Amino acid sequence: MYPQRYKSHHDASSALKSGFEMQTDKKAYVARLLAGPACTRRAIYIHVPFCTKVCSFCPFHRPDELSRQTYDKYVISEIDRLGGLPYMEAPVDSVYFGGGTPTALRPEQMSRILDRLKTTFDIPEGTEISVETSVTELSDEMTQALSEGGVNRLSVGVQTFDDGGRRLLGRRGSGEAAAERLRKTLKSGFKNVGIDLIYNYPGETEEILARDIAIIRGLGLAGVSFYSLMLHEKTPIMKKISQADVGLMADTGRERVFFDMIADGLSGAGYEFFELTRMIRNGLDRYDYMRVRHSGGSCIAVGHGAGGNLDNYVYHNRHGGPLLGDDVPISAMGRVLGDGYFILDEFINDLQKMAVDLSEYSGRLGFDLEERLSGVLERATAGGLLERQGAGIRLTRAGIFWGNNLIDEFIREILK
Repeated sequence: MYPQRYKSHHDASSALKSGFEMQTDKKAYVARLLAGPACTRRAIYIHVPFCTKVCSFCPFHRPDELSRQTYDKYVISEIDRLGGLPYMEAPVDSVYFGGGTPTALRPEQMSRILDRLKTTFDIPEGTEISVETSVTELSDEMTQALSEGGVNRLSVGVQTFDDGGRRLLGRRGSGEAAAERLRKTLKSGFKNVGIDLIYNYPGETEEILARDIAIIRGLGLAGVSFYSLMLHEKTPIMKKISQADVGLMADTGRERVFFDMIADGLSGAGYEFFELTRMIRNGLDRYDYMRVRHSGGSCIAVGHGAGGNLDNYVYHNRHGGPLLGDDVPISAMGRVLGDGYFILDEFINDLQKMAVDLSEYSGRLGFDLEERLSGVLERATAGGLLERQGAGIRLTRAGIFWGNNLIDEFIREILK
C-alpha cells in the first residue's frame, strides 16, 4: 500500500508542535504552575547520556562537557533544584531512567540518585520505576543496587542473541552469556524484565531469527520491543555494510516475513500486541511511563538531554542552558502548546495501541474527524489495514505492520 515502510512516527509528531505553538509568556505560565499543586498525573524522566559501548547503529550524541564519573552529582543537583516547589509535592505515578544507558553509571551512583529521588518526591510504594540497561551491565552489584532502590521494571538492550549479529550491531559478549544473565536477573526477583530485539539487519536469516524467538520464549520475559533496523548516516555500521545489504533491508516483503515470524512466534507463547512494536506476556508490563506521558499527563525532565512537559509547557534540558529564571528553575528551551497538540498526541498513542474511537476525538477536537479522514479510512479499509466498528477503528495485522505510515497519513490530513 505504501512505497516504503516508516519505522517511527516521530516525523508526524514533530510536525504537530509547530502547528500548535501558543504566543504565551512561557515564564509566567510555568511560574503559575509551580506555585500550586499539580493537577495532572506526573512521571519523572531521568536522562543519562552515556554508554559503556556505543552500538554501531546508534546516531545519538554523547556530551563531551560532562563526566560520567560525577554525573550522579549533576543529576542530584537538578533534583535538589526542584525540591520544595508546590507543584512537585503531589505523588509521582512513574519514574523512567533512559539514555544513553543509565547503567553506564556505577551501582553506587544509581543508588545515590534513587535515594535522592525518594527523599525529594512522593513516590508511593509499588510505583513503576524503570531503568534501561544493556545486558552486559546487569552485574550482581548493579542488580542489587537497582532492586534496593525500588526499581521494578527493566528494559534490556539485547538486540539479538546471534553472535554474528551482535558483533555487527556493536554489542558486547555472546548471545549465550546474554541469555544466562537474563535468566539470573529473573531469578533474582525482577518480574518485569523486557528486551529490545532488532530484526532485518544485514546477514540475518529466518533461521537466525527463529533461534532468537526460541530463546525469548524459553526465558519467559514480560515484554519484547522489536524494531526493524534503522540506518543513519555517519554511524559505524554504515561503513560495514554494502549497497546490496541496504537494498535487501529495503525489501518490505522480506521485512514483513520477519515481522510475522516474531508476531506468530511470540503469540504462541502467550504474548499479545501492546503497541505497534511491543508485545507483552500475561499483562506483566503496564508501561506506566508512556501511559502517563501520552494521556494528558506531565513529565518532569531531569538531566542533560532530558525532555518533558509541565502541563502545556514542552521543554528539554541542556547542560549550561538557560533557565526561565532563578525563581522558575525550569529550562527555558521550550514552548507552550495549545490543547489540540496534546489531544492529538493522545490520538497517536491510541493508534500506537492499535485502536481508537473517532467519535470521542471528534468531540474533543471540535470537528468531525471521520469526515476529515474519510479518504485515508476508505483506502486503509479497502487495503485490509483497518477494521471498522461503528465509529471505532482497529488495526489488522497488516495495519500493525504499516501502522507508522497510517499515523503519519492521519496526522498530515488533520493538519491540512
